[in-house]
Amino acid sequence: MTVCKQLLKEKLGFFPTPVHRLDRLSKQLGINLYLKRDDFTGPNLFSGNKIRKLEYLLGDARQKGADTVITFGATQSNHVMETAVAANRLGLNTIL
Repeated sequence: MTVCKQLLKEKLGFFPTPVHRLDRLSKQLGINLYLKRDDFTGPNLFSGNKIRKLEYLLGDARQKGADTVITFGATQSNHVMETAVAANRLGLNTIL
């Protein structure tokens, strides 16, 4: 028997993100082609799926009583930037 605990998540993203039909490319290819705009997911243009993941990671951190989030990445890392923004929004300290 598998017991699955409820995953808490924080609302950080702007959902649902829009879907746009690419009219000229659809006509040229003879198909209906759409583009999902996940660049509109979070507070920055570089959010994408990072915000979806952070909703669960930071929800779990808050559920466990964490007050600080630690993460790392390369210089100018989009992940690090999004983590800092999201954690700050939730009142969590960050160590980057």
